Amino acid sequence: MAYRTKTKAADYIRGPILTVVAISALWKNETRFDFFKAASNAVHAPSLPQSSEERVLSYTGDMDQSLELSGQYIETFTGYLIVYRSAEIYCWDREQDDDGFVTWSMEWMSSVENNSRNKGVEQKLKSGRLLPPNYQVGDLTVNSKKLEFVDSREIIIPGPLPKTAEGAGLGVAGRYLFLRKGRPKGLGNERISFQAIPVPPTATWFGRFSGGKGVADTREERQGMINRLIQDSGILHHLVAGERDVALITIRRHVKRLKWIVRVLGTLFVVLGLLDFFTTFLRFLYPIPVIGQIAETGDTLAALILGLPLAVGTIVIGFAAENPQFLIPILLGLIAGIWLLVYLAKKQQKTGEAIRQSLEAEQGQALETNDLKKLEYREMAGLLASSENPIGTKEIKTLDAFAKKNGFEAEERATLLQEAQDTPPPLDKAELHLKYLIRLALADAVLTPQEVRSIREAATQAGYSRSGFRKLMAEESKQAESLKAS
Repeated sequence: MAYRTKTKAADYIRGPILTVVAISALWKNETRFDFFKAASNAVHAPSLPQSSEERVLSYTGDMDQSLELSGQYIETFTGYLIVYRSAEIYCWDREQDDDGFVTWSMEWMSSVENNSRNKGVEQKLKSGRLLPPNYQVGDLTVNSKKLEFVDSREIIIPGPLPKTAEGAGLGVAGRYLFLRKGRPKGLGNERISFQAIPVPPTATWFGRFSGGKGVADTREERQGMINRLIQDSGILHHLVAGERDVALITIRRHVKRLKWIVRVLGTLFVVLGLLDFFTTFLRFLYPIPVIGQIAETGDTLAALILGLPLAVGTIVIGFAAENPQFLIPILLGLIAGIWLLVYLAKKQQKTGEAIRQSLEAEQGQALETNDLKKLEYREMAGLLASSENPIGTKEIKTLDAFAKKNGFEAEERATLLQEAQDTPPPLDKAELHLKYLIRLALADAVLTPQEVRSIREAATQAGYSRSGFRKLMAEESKQAESLKAS
C-alpha cells in the first residue's frame, strides 16, 4: 500500500550526509589499526613470563572443550567460546521513495520502528552475547573484557537445549525460539536465534600480558561512530583457534575480507548518497516533457561519474597514506618516464638539426621554422595532386586544416593555396612527396601528434594505407638517425 507525502527538509540533507559518512568510512578503513601486523609483531611466549613486566605477547595453549556458558533463555551452552543471541520482532516497516510515496510492509526487524502502525508494540526478547569472565588458554588466564574473535560462527539449534524459566514459555521452530502474541498478521511476534564459535582444541591469544593475565592492549584504541561502523576498535586482544601460524593466517584473512567489504559497501553508499542528492533536486524537472526524461537519466549517470572516482580516489590516497612504501616504485617510474621523455626530446632535436642542415644545403639558404612549414604545405599539395588530378574541394580542406594547425592566418593560407594551384609542385610519385614531407616534419625537431595525423590523412587520400605510412615513417626516421650519426 502506498501514498504520497510532502518532501521534508531532512530529504535534502540525507544524501550529502550519507556521502560524507561513506567517504569517512572509506578513509578510516584504509588507515585502520592493522591488528594482523600488531599480532605478527607480538613476541611469542613458549611459556608464561615469570616477571611482572607488561609486554605484548602471543601465547598458545590447550582449551577446555567442556566450557559452559549460562544464558538468559537457554540454561547452558557447552563447548562454545562465545554465543551471539539475536532478537527480532515482526512489525510494520515504513518506506518512502524519492517521489514522496510511502509503502508499508511487515518485516522481521532488530527493533520496533517508531511509526503510527507500531503503536503499542513492545519488544521483550533481548539480543546479547554470552562469554565467561575469563578463559583458560593452557596455563594463561585471559580476561574476556574487550576480547575479540575472528573465527567462523556456526548456527545453534535451540530445540534440544535446556531452557530457563524465562525461556520455557517460548516455542521452538527450527533455528528460532518464538514468542507468539496472538495479534492479527503476527504483529509483535518475536524470535531469537543463536550463533556461536566452538571451543577449539588449541588456541592462540594475542594481547598485553599484565598482572599475570592476558588483557587488552588499548594503546591504539579507537572511538567514534565510524570506527564502530567499520569494526575498527584499535585493540589487540584476540583469541584465535590453532597454533600461532594458523591463527595469524585466520587474522590476515579476516582483515582482508573486512577491508574489501567496507570498500565495496562504502563505494556503493557514496554513489547512492549522491544519487539521493541529485534526485531530490532534479525531481522538480521530472514533470517537464523531454527535460524530465533527461533529468531522470542524468541523475544516475552523474552519481556514477562523480561517485566512483571520489570513492576510488579516497581508497587510493588512504592506502598510499598508510603504506608510503608503495609510493617508491611509483615515484621511480615517474622519474624514469620523465628522463625517457627528456632523452627522446633531445634525440629528436639532434635528428631535426641534422635534417635541417641537409635541407639548407639543398636549398642553398638558411631555413626558419616558418619556411619549413611552408615547404611542408607545398609538399603536401604535391602529394595530394600526385594522382594527376587537380586540387579539388577535398584536397583544399585537408591543406587548409594543416595550415590552421600550423598557425597560418586566413590571408596567408589563401596565398599558399593560390601558389600551389598556380604553380603546382612537380607531379612526382606520391612516395617522393611523402618522404620529403616526413623529412620536413622532422626538421623542426617538434613532431607533434597533430602533425603526424595531418600527414597521415594526406597520405591516405593519396592511396597509402596506415601500415604503409607507418613503415615509410620508420624508414625515414631511421635514415635521419644515420644522417645525424654521420
